[in-house]
Amino acid sequence: MKALKKISVSLFVSLLIGCGIQNKKTTSLSYQIHIELDSTNQILPVSLFELETGGNHVLFQKPWRIYFNSYKKPGISPADTARFGMVHVNGDMHYIYPKKGFTLNASDSSFIIAIDQQYLKNISDFPVGFYLIPDTTQEVFYTISNSDPNFENITITENKLAEELFDRNTEITNIDEKDVLPLLPTPQSVKPTEGEYVFSRSTLLVIDKKYQQEALFFAAEIKKLTGLDLQITQDLQKEGIKLLNWALDEEAYQLKINGQGIEINAGSSAGMFYGLQSLKNIILHRLKDNKAILHGLEIEDKPRFQHRAFMIDVVRNFHAKDKVLQVLDIMANYKINTLHFHFNDDEGWRLEIKDLPELTGFGAKRGYTTNTSLPPSFGSGPDIDNTFGTGYYTRQDFIDILKYAKERHITIIPEIETPGHARAAIKSMEYRFDKYIQSDPAKANEYLLHDRDDASIYRTVQGWNDNALNVSLPSTYNFIEHVIKDLISMYQEAGINLKTIHMGGDEVPAGVWERSPAVQQLMEQNPQIASADDLWVYFFDKMNQIFKKYNIRMHGWEEIGMKRTDVNGKKKMQIVPELKENNYLLDVWNNVYGTGAEDLAYRLANQGFQVVLSTVTHLYLDMAANSSFYEPGMFWGGYVDEEKPFYFIPENYFKTFYYDDMNNPIPPASFKDKVKPTPQGLQNINGLQAAMWSETLTEKESFDYMVFSKLIAFAERAWSPSPGWTKIENVNKFESAYKNAWNYFNNQLYHVELNKLTKYYPNITYRIPNPGVKIKDGSLYANSGNSNLEIYYTVDSNVPTNKSMKYTGPLTKKGLYRFKAYDPIAQRYSRMIVVDFK
Repeated sequence: MKALKKISVSLFVSLLIGCGIQNKKTTSLSYQIHIELDSTNQILPVSLFELETGGNHVLFQKPWRIYFNSYKKPGISPADTARFGMVHVNGDMHYIYPKKGFTLNASDSSFIIAIDQQYLKNISDFPVGFYLIPDTTQEVFYTISNSDPNFENITITENKLAEELFDRNTEITNIDEKDVLPLLPTPQSVKPTEGEYVFSRSTLLVIDKKYQQEALFFAAEIKKLTGLDLQITQDLQKEGIKLLNWALDEEAYQLKINGQGIEINAGSSAGMFYGLQSLKNIILHRLKDNKAILHGLEIEDKPRFQHRAFMIDVVRNFHAKDKVLQVLDIMANYKINTLHFHFNDDEGWRLEIKDLPELTGFGAKRGYTTNTSLPPSFGSGPDIDNTFGTGYYTRQDFIDILKYAKERHITIIPEIETPGHARAAIKSMEYRFDKYIQSDPAKANEYLLHDRDDASIYRTVQGWNDNALNVSLPSTYNFIEHVIKDLISMYQEAGINLKTIHMGGDEVPAGVWERSPAVQQLMEQNPQIASADDLWVYFFDKMNQIFKKYNIRMHGWEEIGMKRTDVNGKKKMQIVPELKENNYLLDVWNNVYGTGAEDLAYRLANQGFQVVLSTVTHLYLDMAANSSFYEPGMFWGGYVDEEKPFYFIPENYFKTFYYDDMNNPIPPASFKDKVKPTPQGLQNINGLQAAMWSETLTEKESFDYMVFSKLIAFAERAWSPSPGWTKIENVNKFESAYKNAWNYFNNQLYHVELNKLTKYYPNITYRIPNPGVKIKDGSLYANSGNSNLEIYYTVDSNVPTNKSMKYTGPLTKKGLYRFKAYDPIAQRYSRMIVVDFK
C-alpha cells in the first residue's frame, strides 16, 4: 500500500445570504482543504473538504445542498457515500446533499466531505464557486468565497520540475541591453548605418497627405504614453519624421534613421501604421528626459503571414470593454491584425442584439435564480452581480470597439457559435418563448432554437446535455440571419464592411438530433439526409447560402470541413473534400498527441482547404505554463509557456513537438508516418492564431498572467520571417542554433519588451517565470529565467517575499525550501516552487 501524506490549508470563507433580488446580510464560516499525496508526491484523487460550522444554523437544517462548479467529473468518495450524495446538474455544475448517515451535533465544529476527482494537477483543477441552498423552495443562498486562490499555504514539493527549470535557465546567458534590438516582432531585415537622430518634442511629422490618419494616430499615441506633443506638416521640404508613399506590398514598410532624420516608406495605410509602430517602440525604449537618441539603421519589413489572429473568449468569464480595448492596443503594438471575438457559448451571450433583448437580459447573466438567468459556471457563483459571470457589450460598446480596432488596422471577426456550444442562445430564446406564448404565439416561436419534443440523449465534453441548436427548425435560421443582419448594421455604423463571420462548429457530440420529431420530419421530406450525421453538412450548406446573400465568408473551426462518419464501427470526424469548394476558412485546433489528429491541419491544407493554424499544443494560451501545482490553467492539450509559441514551426510543427499533454517526452519517430504539408498545402496556410479561453480566468486568475508574455512570442512567429534555425537538419546544429535564438529573444523579452509594458502599461500584470532549483554536490542551487529577476526564499512555513532571504549563492542547510522570483522593475512575484533538500 502506498504511503500517504496529508496536507491541509485553512481558508477563511465569507458567507453572504441573499434572495432572488440579491438582498444580502453577512455572517462567516471557514473551511479546510485536505489534499492527499502518494509516496511519489502525486496528488491523489480524493480531496477532503472540511467545513467549519461555526455553530451556524444553516448547516443544521435539512435538506440543504452545496452547489459548486468542476469540470473534473467529481463524485463522493466511496467511503463517504452513506453520508453524502452528489448530483451532476448540467455543464460543470454539481451539488452535494446530506443522506441519512450524516449527523451534525451542536457541539460539532466541523465536518468533512470526501470528494473524488480525476487528474488533479494544479490549482485550477479544484472545485470552485461553492454556495449553499438551505431550502430548495426559496431563492435563498449562501456564497462561500475562497480567500486564498493561490493555494500557497499548501506545501507540495516539486524537486523534479524545479530541476528541469534550473537546467533550462542555465541555457540563458545575459546579453547587454544595448546589444539587443529594441523591437519585436523581429523585422525581415535590419542594417545598422552611420549617424544618429535625436527625437524630441520639437520633432516634426512630415507627411504625404495619404497618411494623415496614421500620423494623427501616432502623434496621439506618443502624447498619451510620453506627454510629448508632436506637430504635423505636409511640407515635404521640412526635416523630421517623413511619411512617404512608395510602391510596396500591402502591410510592408521601410524605416530609415540617420543623422538627417527619419523616413518611413509604405504603399498602404496598414504598412505605414506598422512602420510607425516600429518607430514608436524604438523611441519608447530609448526615451529619457523627453528625448531619445536613435542609432542609425535601415529596416525593410513585411509580415510572414497575412492572418495573424488572437482569439479572446469573453463568455466563460466576462472581460469588460476597457480590457478589450487594452488588448487591441497590445495587438497593434505587436502587429497582430485580427481579433477573433468569441462572444457566445453555453455559458453566456455577451453582445446586445436589436429586437432580441432576451439574449442579454437573460443570456448575459449567471446566478442562482429559478428562471431569470443562466446557472453559475466556472466559479462565477450565485450572485447575479458577479462581474465575471454576468456582463455584456451594448451595441454602442461594440461599435466603439470596432472603431477602436479599425484605427489600429485590426479586423474583428465575430463568432456566432453554432450548432453546438449554443446553450445561452437556446435558453434565451426559450425564455422569450415562455414570455410570449400566451399573448403572441407567432412571436414566441419566431426564433425558437430547440425542438421542445426532442428526446435526444447526448453529453458534451463540457458536460452539457442541451446545448445544440436544432438544425431542422426554420426558426433556427431566422435567428441566425437576424443576428447576422444586426452585426452587419453595427459594422456599417462603425464604417466597416463585415467580410467574415466565424460560425464555430466544434465539439458537437454523437447523439444530437437523433430523437427529434422535427428532425425526423425533415429527413422524411429529404431522402438524401440518411442519418442525423448528415444534418451537419445540411446545416452548414444552409448557412453558406445565407452568407452568400450578404457577401460574407464563413470562418469556422476545423469541423466545418468535416463530417461524423462510421469508421470500423466507430463514429469519427472525417474530412469532406468537396466542402473546400465553399471557400471556408478553417481554424485547426486539434493536434493533440495520440488522437490521430496530429497532422489534421496539414491534411486539410493538402486537400485544398484554407486553414489557420490554431494548434492547442503550442498556441492555446490558456494552457498552464508548466506542470507546477501552483500554476493556473488547463493542461489537456499540454503545457504552454512563452517558449512554446516561439519554437512553433508552421511548416513542420512535428520538429518541435517535444511533449505530450502530460508533459512526457515524445519520441521523434512518432511522427515519421504523419502527413507533412505539400508545397501547395503550404500556400493554403493563411496564418496563425493564438487562443485565450477563459474557463479559469475568474477573479482569482488574471487574464494578463495567462496571456503575457506568450502573446509576444506568438507575434514573433506570426509576423517575422522563418528563422534560419528551423531549416537545419543536423540535430546537434539545430539545437545549438535554436538555443542561441531563444537566448536572444529571451533577453529582448526581459530587457526590453516587458520593461516597456511595465512603464507604459503598468496595470498589465504579466507572468513572472518560476525560478529553477537544483541539488548537486551536497548544495542547493537556484537560478532565474533572466538576469533582471531576483530570487527570494524561506526555509520555514512562510511564503517568500522580497523581505525574505535573497538567494546569492549555493545553500547547504537542509530543509524545506520555498522559492519565488521577483521582478524589481514590475514589483511582482512568480509562483512558488517548493524543494525538499534532505
